[in-house]
Amino acid sequence: MVLVLSGILGCAVFFYLNKGSTPQDIANSELNDSPKTSSQTVSIQRPEQRDKKEIKKNTATGKPKSLVSPKRPDLQARQRPVANKSDFENHLQKIEGLPTNERYDARRRLFTEWITIDADLVLKALKQVPKDHRTGTINSIASEWGRIEPETAAQWALELPKGESERALASTVAGWAKADRVSALKYAKDLEPGPYRVEVLKSVASNWNGPPRSAAEWVSTLQSGSGRDQAITSILSRWSRTNPSLAEAWVMQAPHGQLRDNATLGLSRGIISKDPGKAMRYAQQIEDTGIQAMQMRSIVNDYARTCISCHRSGAPGCLRENVMALPQNIVPNIQKSRVINIVRRNLNKK
Repeated sequence: MVLVLSGILGCAVFFYLNKGSTPQDIANSELNDSPKTSSQTVSIQRPEQRDKKEIKKNTATGKPKSLVSPKRPDLQARQRPVANKSDFENHLQKIEGLPTNERYDARRRLFTEWITIDADLVLKALKQVPKDHRTGTINSIASEWGRIEPETAAQWALELPKGESERALASTVAGWAKADRVSALKYAKDLEPGPYRVEVLKSVASNWNGPPRSAAEWVSTLQSGSGRDQAITSILSRWSRTNPSLAEAWVMQAPHGQLRDNATLGLSRGIISKDPGKAMRYAQQIEDTGIQAMQMRSIVNDYARTCISCHRSGAPGCLRENVMALPQNIVPNIQKSRVINIVRRNLNKK
């Protein structure tokens, strides 16, 4: 009798403890309670965790690890065109027979065309490119490859030597932005502070495919730092050459601070060759004394080269009356005198 009562009580406890559990839950519980062998221990990840690559900074090299996988379906598992290896080699051989001043552009065009057809072939040939042609060739390759296969291009860029690597990644992201601006700009914005971020932001801004106002508005949303400052200077320098009135209006409505100072620096740099007097007036509006002094000295140093013709003609904007009036703490008198003497000597030449 006691044994029967004990059995009934045991069953009741078992069903009470497992109330609401499914057979699968009970099976899983038994598996978890059983001793584990090395073959049973597995790491379970959701598919999106396995597929998504994080943007990280490699602490040893300072290099970003990789790009986020492109979201556009047309950039996934792209099939390469079929091409004959001998065609590339024949073209390359003909290029080497061209005059020296024509080889660079011809070789660059060939590599850009073939990088998405046979990357291994192009990268092997790149090793033979003369040193003075290498930077421009790498940037052209990166831009085109980034437009079609941004992740592969970025991985290649990050393996290049320091100095080449930063610019190649920048060109890759600029090319990527031509095909998928949203993803490319997100990648650029999320980069860790450092030389890669500076180069990428400058490149994206300089190669912006659209109204300069939209480029300036995007850069103004970025976290402050040298990357943002150099990018806004680049945008306003180009904008002031194409539409100075709109560029000036945008800068004037920007809040005072580092962004506005660097935008004003861009205005000044953009019009210095066309109107050096106005370029100087822009420079005088820069509130950061370090940035202002740097630009004022640059204008004065450039005076001897850019203003000789304007000095002769008396055209508006000439600096002949402005240079000597600059404060000593902005442009030292010895620098002003040196530049004025250069101008006088050139004006006396026949």
